[in-house]
Amino acid sequence: MASSRLQPVTRALGAPAPDALTQLDDGTLEHLAAALQRARHRQRAQMSAATESALRHVPLLLRGAVKKVLGVP
Repeated sequence: MASSRLQPVTRALGAPAPDALTQLDDGTLEHLAAALQRARHRQRAQMSAATESALRHVPLLLRGAVKKVLGVP
């Protein structure tokens, strides 16, 4: 079972953190969790921008339907 110290990393990963991370000190674990959260945020922003860019190639009258199919707000 993963240590409760790994909970922030586990939340940031969205999956169980490797038990080997228990060897890291608390400050390093906090830094890792924050870096993972920033990376996820950047990834979401880049995916959103890429989706919007791709939708520009879809005719205007079809964009709403394509967004609905893709689940894009």
